[in-house]
Amino acid sequence: MTTETPLHYLSLTEQVKALESGAVTAVELLEACLSRVDALNGQLNSLVTVNAADALVQAKAVDQARSRGDDLPPLAGIPIAAKDSIPTAGIRTTDNSRLLEHWIPEHDAAAVQSLKDNGAIIIGKANLNEFSWSLPSEADLFPPPWNPWNPGYMSVGSSSGSGGATSAGMCSAAIGTDAGGSVRLPGGAHGLVGMKPTHGIVSRNGMDHNSHSEISPLTRTVADTALMLDAMASYVPEDDMSWPGQRDHYFENLQADISGWRIGVPRTFVESAPNEPEVTHAYEQFLTDLKSIGCELVDINLRGMAEARMANFIVLNGETYQRHASSLKENWTSYGPIARVYLLQGAFLSAEDMLNAATVGRSVRTYLSTLFRDSNIRAIATPTSPFMTAERSRRPGEHSRGINACFTAPSNITGNPSVSIPAGMSESTGLPIGMMLTGEQHDDLTLLQLANQYEIETEWHSMHPSI
Repeated sequence: MTTETPLHYLSLTEQVKALESGAVTAVELLEACLSRVDALNGQLNSLVTVNAADALVQAKAVDQARSRGDDLPPLAGIPIAAKDSIPTAGIRTTDNSRLLEHWIPEHDAAAVQSLKDNGAIIIGKANLNEFSWSLPSEADLFPPPWNPWNPGYMSVGSSSGSGGATSAGMCSAAIGTDAGGSVRLPGGAHGLVGMKPTHGIVSRNGMDHNSHSEISPLTRTVADTALMLDAMASYVPEDDMSWPGQRDHYFENLQADISGWRIGVPRTFVESAPNEPEVTHAYEQFLTDLKSIGCELVDINLRGMAEARMANFIVLNGETYQRHASSLKENWTSYGPIARVYLLQGAFLSAEDMLNAATVGRSVRTYLSTLFRDSNIRAIATPTSPFMTAERSRRPGEHSRGINACFTAPSNITGNPSVSIPAGMSESTGLPIGMMLTGEQHDDLTLLQLANQYEIETEWHSMHPSI
């Protein structure tokens, strides 16, 4: 296939078109991704399990079906990586913990099954912090992943491997989980679109019961995200958190006239964070670009975000400890040393702490709905993170208070949809910088439409690591 962009760096949407037109086969696409895995994964540690043999069988089956003229689902032949906390039938799922080192699930998580029903091929499992909690450590089952844009820096977020694998071309897209920014943060630092949908749009059935975490896509373009959400978003009656309402057709309705759309700019809130200078510069340019594509910028006073962030992590600490309390007693030495410390934080929370945190979440959710309605805004624009590198975001005094997630975590406890999009580059580090749009409950489509129009008018999404 002749193209200026290597096959492994084409967007998922472009790869779908190439497959459907016959310009490339599913086997060729898979082999292009596996070639990147072979060349880079030893250096980057993005994937912890590679499903090469089974994926090849599936790719050959897709090509045979296409040659027969069979009707194929929209993602037929597309290689997807899944965070190693998300169960995958027949593929080892370790959560980067020695407790699950040899666990091979019998069933897929609902989101994985939905992707497979839409033709996607699971190429492998992506690296993460142990149990998506704590900090990465060389003492973990698998060593930490590194950022393909500059392998001198670690990948950020608990969905770090999902971000690294996608940006390095090891897969067409990936899924991770976002409980405080763990998809949007690696999205920002890897030059990707990372979207946390409205709570309950994508079912967590088949995983742990987590009231604030969403299975979320990491892709190269907004259109890719729309295609992934079309495949993933469904109502699952067995999941009490699954939203029963009708989902939008995201990809089909992606194009929109955004002229005059009002975008909330919470300057006081943004300036209260310890933003690095390059982040501040990128944010100002982001606002200028939004205005240039026809949006009206509206100053808003965004209150309660620090309280929402802290409440989110209180609930996460409590729920995570509750899931591991018995296992910690029985398998203490099997947990990594950092994971033990982080998990035990929840042991010191009271019922009052949890109830107060839940009250804060409900209060801020109501406040945001009122703000969207009364201010007539379509989205709120902030940076994705105040920091550019994982190393900076993990400074002990700040990481323990969730400062790196000051912009992302509030929408987890409220359930609002939020998307990080490529919007800058750091000259000092060589890493991308993400900006974030947060919307009203169940208005995920508006965010995608706005982000898509921004993407059309800018070039950040078209950049790829030189590795």
